[in-house]
Amino acid sequence: MLNEKQKIVHVLDELLNYALCNHPQKVTITIEELADRVQITVEEIDVQLSECECQEAERFLNTPCHNEMREYYGGLAGEETLYPRNLRIVGMMVDGGRLESCESGTHLSVWWKPE
Repeated sequence: MLNEKQKIVHVLDELLNYALCNHPQKVTITIEELADRVQITVEEIDVQLSECECQEAERFLNTPCHNEMREYYGGLAGEETLYPRNLRIVGMMVDGGRLESCESGTHLSVWWKPE
């Protein structure tokens, strides 16, 4: 199984690749180890997405997954994928995700229960 640090690196690689494709003015990344989950949040300043784009991204991030396949998908992270479908790989590695657009930009969060 992927240890937590490796998993964070793999998930971050995909999320940062996704964020940079949007050409943000600034990207802020927060990694939190909370009591019940690990959460990564990526904020993109000056990036506006439509409601449809946010819904599609959330659909990819909340893809039902199988725990036994998480290591396999972790190995795929960082491979060249088609934007925004690279979020599908992230969705297979996490328990859930949310993407919302606000005045300052976008706010993308993913989370999972630590092993």
